[in-house]
Amino acid sequence: MKPSGLRRSERPMVWLFLFPMTAIYVLMFIFPSLRAFYISLFDWSGFTASMRYVGLGNFRELLGDDYFWSVAFVNTLKILFIGGAIIFAIAFLLSGVLSTNLRGKKIFRAITFFPTVLSPIAVAILWSFIYNDRWGLLNSTLKLLGQERLILTWMAPEHLFGSILAALVWMNTGFYCIILLAALDRIPQQTIESAYLDGAGEMQVFWRIKIPMIKDILATALTLWAINAVKEFGLLFAWAGGVDIPAAGATNLAVKMYVTAFGRRVTVYRMGYATAMGIVMFLLVALLVFLISRAFRSEVFEY
Repeated sequence: MKPSGLRRSERPMVWLFLFPMTAIYVLMFIFPSLRAFYISLFDWSGFTASMRYVGLGNFRELLGDDYFWSVAFVNTLKILFIGGAIIFAIAFLLSGVLSTNLRGKKIFRAITFFPTVLSPIAVAILWSFIYNDRWGLLNSTLKLLGQERLILTWMAPEHLFGSILAALVWMNTGFYCIILLAALDRIPQQTIESAYLDGAGEMQVFWRIKIPMIKDILATALTLWAINAVKEFGLLFAWAGGVDIPAAGATNLAVKMYVTAFGRRVTVYRMGYATAMGIVMFLLVALLVFLISRAFRSEVFEY
């Protein structure tokens, strides 16, 4: 690939400046990624020099791992699709309101973005207090409103995943709201006003004007969410506490991979098998990114 618009004498200097970052990228990202594929072919604890070659044995075992697919994989898909649908629905609503001439909108933007900067551990502690079944904010509010029938043990096994998902939505919505807000702010107001003058309604303006004009940024936001949803780890791991095996509601692909690789109180140290799980995560992300890029190249998002 030749740098365009440069004289031949300038090209060596360009490559000289590109080389350090390219070398760092290859060393810190490309090489470890390729190494992961190699490690997944071995039975290895991760702490010894000896590695027993098993070929595709880790992947065959993984295909028969019912807990991995029925719990960790399903929970990841729920975070990805259910959580993503809620996040982007709220983000679109908030960005639409905050892109108007609302008084004090800068303060509201800061408040909306605030949960994003919090540590997942802090969020887990905060929401565990909110969900406390005896004196938590949620049940206390329901009791104050006379809705005792809605009071639940929110961190019970049957409700745990939904409770964590609500915290995830709260923590991530502001980030994607700001991205969409920046995209909507760049749409020329004259274009929208012209559409209204031509008789277009709110939904027509939204789907025919706004979405096509921000489709590149929307595609980026969806891609970021797909990656973050699949590798979400901090909040679920912090919520699981110090138990040997995290509860099913607090287990997704990333948590399952970590516990398999390192264990908790009881050591596991199955680095090769855990790396095979990482390969599944990589393939899932690659598929999602491919589908998003294809979807946004279709005629659905064209003017």
